[in-house]
Amino acid sequence: MKTLTVQITAELQVPDDWEVVEHASGIRALKIGNKFIDFDIEPVATEDDVPEPVWSDDDAELGSKILDCVVDLESAMEMEPGD
Repeated sequence: MKTLTVQITAELQVPDDWEVVEHASGIRALKIGNKFIDFDIEPVATEDDVPEPVWSDDDAELGSKILDCVVDLESAMEMEPGD
């Protein structure tokens, strides 16, 4: 068995009223109104080996197979003031 490490970094420009808070579960979460948002991975796939393929999560069985391989997952959020 091999180990695949996937590192994903995303930068979002968000409205000033969205905030990063400590959730009761112990994680940092994005708070939008009365909703708490955490980020996770969702595998997407395509059968087309072309420059601009259509990627989708339509193959739920394949997605589940991939997610079953995840042994550890961390996400981190940091809010920086805008310009």
